[in-house]
Amino acid sequence: MKFRHHRSTTLDLALALQRELIGRAGSWELTFLPRPVTPETDLFRAGLKSWARTVGSGLPVFLAAARRPEDLITLVDDDRLRPGTELVTTALTAAAPTLTDALRLFEELRKQAVVEVNDFLAPERYLAPLCAALGSADTGRTLDLHLVPLAPYPPATGFLTAAGQATGVYVDCRRFRGSTLADAVLTMLGWAQLKSGHLPEGHLSTELVRRMPGGAPYQRRLRVILTKILVEVTAGYLVRAVDSAHRPCADVLGTKWRYPRLHAVAERHWSRYLDGDIDRDEALTAMARDLTAHSPRWFVDHVDPSSLAADFYLLEWLTAAGDRTAGARLFRWLPHLCAELAGHLDNVIGNELGHYERARTQHHPQELADFITEVNQGDSRVTWQRLRRELGHGRALQLATEAFAGPGIEFGGEAWAPVAAMVRRYVLHELPDRVFVDQCFTLEHNNGSLFDKYHDTSTMREVLDAQAATDLDKLLTHASAEVRELWHGRHRISAEHHPMWLGPPSTAPTAPTAPTAPTALTAPTAPPDAGTDPSGRGGAGLLGHAPGTVGCGDRSHPSAYDPSHDPLRDSPVRVRHTVARRPFSSSLKIYRVVTAVLHTNHGDIHLTLRPDEAPYTVDNFVGLATGSRTWTDPLTGTTGEGGFYDGTDFHRRVPGFVVQGGDRLGTGHGSAGYRIPDEIHPERDFARPFQLAMANLGRDSTGSQFFITLAPAPHLDGHYTIFGEVTDAPSEKVVSEIADSPTAVRLNRVTVSTA
Repeated sequence: MKFRHHRSTTLDLALALQRELIGRAGSWELTFLPRPVTPETDLFRAGLKSWARTVGSGLPVFLAAARRPEDLITLVDDDRLRPGTELVTTALTAAAPTLTDALRLFEELRKQAVVEVNDFLAPERYLAPLCAALGSADTGRTLDLHLVPLAPYPPATGFLTAAGQATGVYVDCRRFRGSTLADAVLTMLGWAQLKSGHLPEGHLSTELVRRMPGGAPYQRRLRVILTKILVEVTAGYLVRAVDSAHRPCADVLGTKWRYPRLHAVAERHWSRYLDGDIDRDEALTAMARDLTAHSPRWFVDHVDPSSLAADFYLLEWLTAAGDRTAGARLFRWLPHLCAELAGHLDNVIGNELGHYERARTQHHPQELADFITEVNQGDSRVTWQRLRRELGHGRALQLATEAFAGPGIEFGGEAWAPVAAMVRRYVLHELPDRVFVDQCFTLEHNNGSLFDKYHDTSTMREVLDAQAATDLDKLLTHASAEVRELWHGRHRISAEHHPMWLGPPSTAPTAPTAPTAPTALTAPTAPPDAGTDPSGRGGAGLLGHAPGTVGCGDRSHPSAYDPSHDPLRDSPVRVRHTVARRPFSSSLKIYRVVTAVLHTNHGDIHLTLRPDEAPYTVDNFVGLATGSRTWTDPLTGTTGEGGFYDGTDFHRRVPGFVVQGGDRLGTGHGSAGYRIPDEIHPERDFARPFQLAMANLGRDSTGSQFFITLAPAPHLDGHYTIFGEVTDAPSEKVVSEIADSPTAVRLNRVTVSTA
């Protein structure tokens, strides 16, 4: 399967609008449309939903064929797509003036991307090995490849389809660059090859079904994820043959971290095939043998880091009590655990540094400003790895700490600064292995556990509380079967001589234990540089253990994963629970009644606020208006004095929709130097005009900007915190006059009355 470069202005607009509405990675990314968006623009969401009922997850190919949004409706040949197309056309027409100007900023980047893809992916270099790996024939089919500068993320890639067949692919060349871009393109070509409908002898899908049959949900899920991993590993291998420093997308995009057990098995055997050590049939057979040794659940369910923590703390207890068996087990496991945790945090730190794309760095030291700018060129996880290699691990982590603690404060960086500082101390050998592991488990970022991005952390807090309270029974309920057996064995022996050894016998229910299966970690084979390079992958075997063993990341007894007797094999696939703690300030000031007056050069606007429904938002507004809350002036980077809103403009005025203010920059991108979470009341909506609400750039990114609606705006429901309303007709008239004003309107000051 080959590709030819193609370009479509309408597709560029559609993907850029989809990214603006529902596909940005967060409030930190560059935005081009003012928020809240107009009702016409928001019709795009409904249009996509209407299309999805017919075309699924892809986009209809006629989207790329239209020269202008207005031409879309003439290209529709399926009546089921017509209603959605009308909505999409209206939305694109409304957003086109702004987004067209934004897209022009990336023309040189797009041209460079075409050159990079051609350099890496010459057909004679990738076509034959890709087809051989996937077991598909080269039918001579050619796909349209759209390198677009703005696409929704994740995944920043996708298909164009017609009659259920992929006719083209798109890849975000702003997020993916260089070898990572080539990897992403090749991965999409591989998926398109598998979805072509042509299933020759030896086709990867057929081979996996033949070797691992079964129609239960977990069996199907295992094959789907394994196929994804094999395609990603193959693409990464072919690109790495051209660039030895390439970081494969399986690592960058997280498949390796979400499914470490499955990835470890796949990479172990598939890499040998790609290297030419064994043939493809041998690799698939060996892979199937390993994967059928345990239930599919073992490879598909997410890792439970609370089990890792319980194992670690209990082995420490046993070792301190003189248990030599536990001490030896901890000694063998600890280097691998350190390497795995350091690698995980290294990947997440690189990801978090990408949050500061829009950070204002002009007030910070030049080296730090250059570092933040550079790390946000393309995917930050890739750039971070390169910069860490070039600058040295210690210096790079120091700059990461300063980035989190400096301009990153506005985006929750104060919680990530100690994490980067902790990893730096470990890298510089200032932190012993056991202290490092303990801090990895106990430190948290702004939303909770450090491991919530890829693992199930729903019970991590429970384990940490048990450790703090020395509730050993509770720890035992989370530990692996091997650690439970070590614990109870030691307890039985010690109790004969020391009745009060570590408390009374445990009453926690445990399943009968079977002999522990041998594991790959039976000797102290720690990676030589595990303590110096956070990206070292020497600990990959950590989660490749058999069920029930130390560090397996699961509390179940090994019998629970017997492939022939697993009672949950036919159950629905378990969904990972993401536990997010909303970072509200602890310094809330409670008000019973709050009114405010916006004094403008068009007249006064009287407002009634709702502290009962949005206490944090009202407290924030009052603090900024009166100057009682500390704020940062975005113009100078220094701490502001007096009322934040004094002398600002209503920078956005849309007749019949909103007036918006609260930005000292006057661009719609400024804030007071921090963010607070949303407080969206379930019974409050925008059905009536003249509602006062806080603007944002995405979930939980409220800062200083506010807006007042001039008409019902139901498309805003559920997206913005409503914390007040205009209280009288004269004030409503002033708001309408401000919206109609052809020139900027000044907000002179805000007076607040509280009780």
